[in-house]
Amino acid sequence: PARTLPNVIIIFSDDHGYTDLGIHGIDANVDTPHMDALAKGGALMKAGYASAPQCRPSRCGLMAGRIQNEFGFADNKGDAGAGVGTLPRVYPPGTDMAGQPLLTIADRMKKLGYVTGFSGKWHCGPNEDRDEQFDPRSRGFDDYWVAPMTTGYANLDLQGNRVPHQKKSYPDQNRVILQGKYAESFVRKNRDRPFFLYFPIFGPHVPMIKKSDPYYRNFPNQDYPHYSDKQDDHRHQGLALLKAMDDAVGGLVATLREFDLEEKTLILFAGDNGAPGRFDGGAIGSWNGSNNVPMRGPKGTLHEGGIRVPMFACWKGRILPGQVIEEMVTTLDFTATSLAVAGGEIPSEFDGVNLLPRLTGDVAAIKRNQPMYWDFYTGQAIRMGDWKLWRNTDTTVLFNIAQDPAELTN
Repeated sequence: PARTLPNVIIIFSDDHGYTDLGIHGIDANVDTPHMDALAKGGALMKAGYASAPQCRPSRCGLMAGRIQNEFGFADNKGDAGAGVGTLPRVYPPGTDMAGQPLLTIADRMKKLGYVTGFSGKWHCGPNEDRDEQFDPRSRGFDDYWVAPMTTGYANLDLQGNRVPHQKKSYPDQNRVILQGKYAESFVRKNRDRPFFLYFPIFGPHVPMIKKSDPYYRNFPNQDYPHYSDKQDDHRHQGLALLKAMDDAVGGLVATLREFDLEEKTLILFAGDNGAPGRFDGGAIGSWNGSNNVPMRGPKGTLHEGGIRVPMFACWKGRILPGQVIEEMVTTLDFTATSLAVAGGEIPSEFDGVNLLPRLTGDVAAIKRNQPMYWDFYTGQAIRMGDWKLWRNTDTTVLFNIAQDPAELTN
């Protein structure tokens, strides 16, 4: 059949600090050649933002295409009417669309004729919901591997065949490589149909990579002058998991090439929030071995370190290669762009915009009719053009964030 609709892949990394994309050129120890090649082959977004500084709200915002506070999901412990940490199916009372269905991007792509796939960490509800209300198969995904680690739920096998919904376990696998294999399997199975793949790869979030893992063993040792040996080793674990993630992305791209799909596929990549804080007095704390340098603040804050994330877009033959975009881009733009590329109408309530005209060079600047804002229990922030206002209970500061991304000067 004639292919008119392009494929769309959204890759969403987890607690992935701004430092840890090689093309940024911040830390020479970061080894991400596949991701760098995609960013070089398309557009690197230097001011890419997640919609929240924490996993669940950021993911639910992406799925809904809206700032998640608008449907009552401000943080990980949020209950928007479907239980703590669960993306509701219906807008809750008191919101602008109370009582109306809350559709995911997968629901919307499916209506436009796409087959939809999922591989990785869900975190918008249970991984398996017996009532089939809140897990990925209930939220618009046709084919899935739902597993942050190596035990999870699938309805396809690693060869690209449909199987009955079942629990599967791969105790000897590297979790992100396994997620990549399932993503490849989805592409293999659906290579002759327009597909939408959401690939929320579970790294470099804790738990850390095992020290028995070949990725850890093969990754060179680093010696950071301001780190203890223990901290150096923790960073080594973080970098090794990032290397595995990069290979998983590389494997997915190789599968697209194998079936001559690279020029028919838009790839969007972003992190869900920044890396967690490092350590006090030599302790490791909740650190995952990923860094936010030179951005200020960790995950959970609305400083740049909490919300500015690695981000790029690639579509061979459509997106102009070698672009570096300094304007603000948000993960909510991914939802809007996916829908627009699929021929859908962007709903008026969406908070993102279609990036494609900017990425293809048809327009010189991204046009937004509203600023981007964040409202989290650690404070509030708003970005409009080059400016960012940040406040908490007792401080309000204004940064020219385009000139001062490290937020040094009020």
